[in-house]
Amino acid sequence: MAETSATPCPGLERACQARSLADLLLDMPDSWADRPLLRSRQPDGRWTGLRRGQVRQSVLRIAAWLQGHGIKAGDRVGILSHNKAEWLMADVAILAIGAVTVPAYFTDPPEAVAHVFNDAGASLILVEPGEQQQKLAGLDIPTLPLTGDGETLRAIADDPSWDGRSEAVDIGRDDLATLIYTSGTTGLPKGVMLTHGNILSDVAACIETVAVWPDDVLLSFLPVSHAFERTVGQFLPLAAGGEIAYAESVTTLLRDIPEVRPTLMISVPRLYEKIYAGVQESLHQGPAFKRMLFAQAQRLGNDRRRLQQRGKDLGGSRALAWWLLDRLVNAQLRRKLGGRLRLFVSGGASLNPKIARFLLSAGITVLPGYGLTEASPVVSVNPLQRIKPDTVGPALPGVELKLSEEGELLARGPMVMKGYWNRPRETAESIDADGWLHTGDKAVIDTDGYVRIVDRVKEIMVLSNGENVPPAVVEQHLALDPCVLQAMIIADGRDYVVALVVPDEPKLRQHWQREHGRPLPEQWRRDAGVRDWMLERMASDMHDLPSYAQVQRFMFVDEEWTQESGLLTPTLKLKRRLIVDLHKNDIRRLYAE
Repeated sequence: MAETSATPCPGLERACQARSLADLLLDMPDSWADRPLLRSRQPDGRWTGLRRGQVRQSVLRIAAWLQGHGIKAGDRVGILSHNKAEWLMADVAILAIGAVTVPAYFTDPPEAVAHVFNDAGASLILVEPGEQQQKLAGLDIPTLPLTGDGETLRAIADDPSWDGRSEAVDIGRDDLATLIYTSGTTGLPKGVMLTHGNILSDVAACIETVAVWPDDVLLSFLPVSHAFERTVGQFLPLAAGGEIAYAESVTTLLRDIPEVRPTLMISVPRLYEKIYAGVQESLHQGPAFKRMLFAQAQRLGNDRRRLQQRGKDLGGSRALAWWLLDRLVNAQLRRKLGGRLRLFVSGGASLNPKIARFLLSAGITVLPGYGLTEASPVVSVNPLQRIKPDTVGPALPGVELKLSEEGELLARGPMVMKGYWNRPRETAESIDADGWLHTGDKAVIDTDGYVRIVDRVKEIMVLSNGENVPPAVVEQHLALDPCVLQAMIIADGRDYVVALVVPDEPKLRQHWQREHGRPLPEQWRRDAGVRDWMLERMASDMHDLPSYAQVQRFMFVDEEWTQESGLLTPTLKLKRRLIVDLHKNDIRRLYAE
């Protein structure tokens, strides 16, 4: 980066001084007007962009239109769309007039979308035309298409007749900014009430911990309707002066990353798992000397990282060996990630420490962090100066963390929500009388204040012999196998652990053929030989887990669990109860065998 760590990040002061989230764009320095802000890929493959001054002008026009159509401070306005420039314009325009943004997930079915907008009492919905707009067919709420023909948000943004017609609104940091409906793994989503000050304080704390600069480029692909992407992927670059590039979709990431060449990316662990699996698959197919070089590069990279965190570095022949191995082994992976990636930030779920160490040892900085929507959402992240891969870092500045007597992580600070929309009982259950937010996660905190998440308190499984099994930890180990696309364990109240496994069939066929010298049996999903072979692979991945936590039996599942099928949350967490109900007969057979 052009700036050094001694140079104050402009975004920190801006986030601390802003009275509203809209100020991050509308009150930007005049010198920033020509800076790039939004970039999108066109159907012909070209990336086109909008500058900050253009976006500010568009936002003011949309704000004037909203006011002209009766939207006032406190009104709830919905957004239903994929990530795109119009999403950000709509969001900031809503916030600029003191109204409240209510996003819904574009992966949600019509009934879930209807619940969000009806529960919020939305006055208007800004919607992507086509499939998303069709989800609103049964709702008695006015809509405005984001794009298309006729009167659309994009047409309004480009219409100079709205210039100078927006009226200033006095907005304070304590005013409600958004209702974000927690996807949850069970039950109906609840509207989390976040104020302008909640999110601004989280943006400031993030920048204070991890410096972000005006020349940073962030590739956005997580749903911006989620608190993680909204705060860190949208409002943080608005504050810091950086650029946001919108990936076409999650499925196009491997194409979009080298085209955009981002300097920053935030993601849930699934992306890092895929990167790891891809490298492992390449090594498995390659010659033995390639695996030997990779192992040596990983060892030296890990040693180098540990030394650098103590202010030292490799020396002599080891420094030369690292220089050579880094160029032979690691440089190719970094090129695939665009060649100028400064850092990854991982959130949404715990990142497998083995994958974190793999990336760090390859010279790719990844910062595991932790948060939840009710805290705007980030509460902890590993600092660049001292990364502990098996933790989610210490508390952000201004955040207090402690453990309850039961080991539940509690958080307190200015980023904690006002409460749940129209749900005082649930609010009182979540935030105690002393202001501590009960996160629902079981954790441990080391002597340096670093947090390690064990699992969801309500998801810890207890075997019939009383042993506790953290499902996420076991599933992280299973996911290391390239033949495993997804896995979920069952153990609660049982004698032993079993698993449902969604296989990566092409890779499974390749590995079987390579190891056995013959094609996979025709009825391979129920073939005893294939099961025994796969169970051996699982045992190898789980060797460092206690014996009681290791999978004893498993069954292949025919179809992948997806957001569209309602079995994954937008951050790709398993909706366990729904999956168990779907596969209850399979589970019964596993324990009956």
